[in-house]
Amino acid sequence: MKRYQIWNGTDSIITPSGAQFTAQEWGDKFPWVRAPGARMIITTPPINGGCAEYFDAFMDLRRRQGAAITDGMTDQEILAAIEDWEDNPPVSNEPTVEERTAAALEFLAMNSLPDQV
Repeated sequence: MKRYQIWNGTDSIITPSGAQFTAQEWGDKFPWVRAPGARMIITTPPINGGCAEYFDAFMDLRRRQGAAITDGMTDQEILAAIEDWEDNPPVSNEPTVEERTAAALEFLAMNSLPDQV
């Protein structure tokens, strides 16, 4: 199921807290959405006010984080790529907290051994 959509400027919004806004009230709450060319990403209904992000900034951030977004993609393809990236986060090669703790304990144990002469 799709998680994000671009707000059409006419749908009413329901937030996770249960607050409801008409399109006019939502536009008043986020006046930047009325700027020429501005597009707002919202979540899909029924609770469509779980996110209110500027599309271009949202896309750029996800691209820098590793989402497979390329030039020439449609808005819907971009949103699908972001959702895919969120569902399948990149694997990190960084050691886990447990691995770092184990390494530190090994160091302490080895460091406490008597010196060999």
